[in-house]
Amino acid sequence: MFVARENELKTLGSLLKVDKSSLCVVYGRRRIGKTETIRYFIKSNNLQALEITGVYKEAKKNQIKSFVRAINRFGLQKSETSNLPLNDWGDAFYLLEDTIEKLQRKEKKVIFLDEFPWLDSAKSGFFEAFSHFWNNFCTNRDDLLVIVCGSAASYMMNKIIKNKKTLHNRIAQKISLNSFDLKDAKRLIDSKGCHYSNKSIVDIYMALGGVAKYLDDIDCSLTPNENLQNMCFSKDGILVNEYEDLYESLFERATIHRKIMNLLALKWSGYSQKEVAILLKTSPSSVTIPLKELEISGFISSMTKFGQKSRDKVYRATDCFSYFHNKWMKDINNDWNTIFLSQSYKSWAGFAFENICHIHTDTIKNILGISGVATQTHYWNYKSENESGSGAQIDRMLEYTNGSKNIDIIECKYHNSEYTITKEYRDELINKLNIFNQQTNNRYNIRLIFITANGLVKNQYYNEIVHKELTIEELLIGDKRQ
Repeated sequence: MFVARENELKTLGSLLKVDKSSLCVVYGRRRIGKTETIRYFIKSNNLQALEITGVYKEAKKNQIKSFVRAINRFGLQKSETSNLPLNDWGDAFYLLEDTIEKLQRKEKKVIFLDEFPWLDSAKSGFFEAFSHFWNNFCTNRDDLLVIVCGSAASYMMNKIIKNKKTLHNRIAQKISLNSFDLKDAKRLIDSKGCHYSNKSIVDIYMALGGVAKYLDDIDCSLTPNENLQNMCFSKDGILVNEYEDLYESLFERATIHRKIMNLLALKWSGYSQKEVAILLKTSPSSVTIPLKELEISGFISSMTKFGQKSRDKVYRATDCFSYFHNKWMKDINNDWNTIFLSQSYKSWAGFAFENICHIHTDTIKNILGISGVATQTHYWNYKSENESGSGAQIDRMLEYTNGSKNIDIIECKYHNSEYTITKEYRDELINKLNIFNQQTNNRYNIRLIFITANGLVKNQYYNEIVHKELTIEELLIGDKRQ
C-alpha cells in the first residue's frame, strides 16, 4: 500500500496544470521510494507514460536496446524509424520524438527516465542527446512532463540542477525525496497490518531509519526483533550486504565516503573536517567534497558551535542504518537477540534516540508550537583555562533567530520505564547552564526540553528544571499540542 509523500505528489500534480512542457528532477538515496512515488503519481492521474530505467555499469549498446524496446511499448506499435540502425543516443532520442508525434492523445504525457546517471555512462553522449531532446523538441510542445530521477545525489545536483550550460534554468521543479519521518514510518508499518507498539516502531527506526523499501520488507507475522535478525544478521538477510552496495550506487569515489561514515558513525558527538582528515590520514581538502555529498544525500548533518563561525562546524552521522550497521552488523557472528538484551545496546540506544530527535527537529518544533519561528541548531562547549576549573558541553541547542534571545536545550532519554531526574543529574544540568550563562553574560532565556520514551517521574527536580516534556507518542503523531 502506498502511503505518505503528499507534498511530493502535490508538486508533481502542479506540473500537469501548466500550459507548457515541464522538466522535473527527482533525487534521493537508494531504496527511498522515488520510483514508487512517480509510478503512483502516474497511475493515480491516469497518465500516458514512458518509463525507461538505466542499468548500473551496463554497456551503451544494451542501454539503447532497452530504450528502444520501451519506446515501442509506449507507442504500442513500431515506428518507421525503429527499423533504422541506432548507433548512438541521438538516434534513440530521434526515435522517441517520432513516436511522441504519432500519439493520438493530446493530454499531458510523462517521459520518466529513472536512474538517469546510469544511462549517462562515460563518453556515451547520452546527456548531450537528452539536452538536445529537451531544448529542441520538448520546449516546442505543451503536453510533456519529463521526469529525470536518480539516486546519485551529487550527479543530480552538479550535472543537472546546477548545470550552467545546456540545461541552465530549464528545470521547473526539483524534488529531494527524503527518508520517512517517524510519523510516516508508522503509517507504512501500520498499513502492512503489523501490530507493533510505539516503542517497537522507534526501535525499528533506530536500525532501519525511514527508508521505505527497508520498512516495506518487514514481515508482520514476525516480531520486530525477529525481523531485524532475519534482515540484518541472517546469512541471506536482505540487508546484510546493503551498506557496501548503498555507497557504491550513490558515489563515484565510494571508498572515501564509506571511510568517513565508518568514522562518524562511531562517535555520536562527531568530528570537524580537520579531525576527519587527520584520523583518515589525508588532507582536509580531500574530504571537502565527500562531506558535502554525504550531507546533500542525508547521511550526515553539520552543526556550528554556538556563537562561532562555520569554521567550527562539526559533522555527525545521522543516517540510522549506517549508524546501526557500523555498531552492530560489522561482526557477522553477531546475534540480534543477544545484542538487544545487552547493556551495550541500552547505552547505544540512548545515543541512537538522540539522533532520532536530532533529525526530527522540525517535528519537535511543530509539537512545541514554534514551527513558524526561525531557528538554528548548534552545539556548545567550554574548557576551563585552568585545570581546577570545570568545563561544560551542550550537545544540541535550538537558538531562536527572531531576536527573542530564546534558546531551547534538548535532553533525550530512552528508557523502558519513566526516567527519574536525580539530584546528581539536576546538579550537572544546573552547572552546565550556569557556565553557559557566565560565558554569554546572561544574555539568553534558557528552557530545558525533555524528550523521553516513557515519560518523566514528577519529583521535586522535575518541577525545578523541566520546562516542557515530549514523548515518543507525540513524535509518532507529529502534530502540534492542543
